[in-house]
Amino acid sequence: MRIDDHILAGYLAGELSEEQREAVTQELIRDHSLREWLKLATEALAAAEQESSLGPKMRLLETNMPATPDRLSADRHSIPSSGKVRRAI
Repeated sequence: MRIDDHILAGYLAGELSEEQREAVTQELIRDHSLREWLKLATEALAAAEQESSLGPKMRLLETNMPATPDRLSADRHSIPSSGKVRRAI
């Protein structure tokens, strides 16, 4: 049996018949690169599930810090004004 991406996706989703599942399991036992691919696919699915469980609003809140007057003031002082910059000639 030739194992392609669609068969492995079905294997991960539990959508294969018993015969197909057994064939994939036997091939996974034999083929190290196929096991590596399955491991990477499993990690990618776990990361995607974790990201989607946060929901879109939580993801926005985590990445964007609210602007506050103190923060804006501190940012202004961290950038030197053109009068204070020394230029090499």
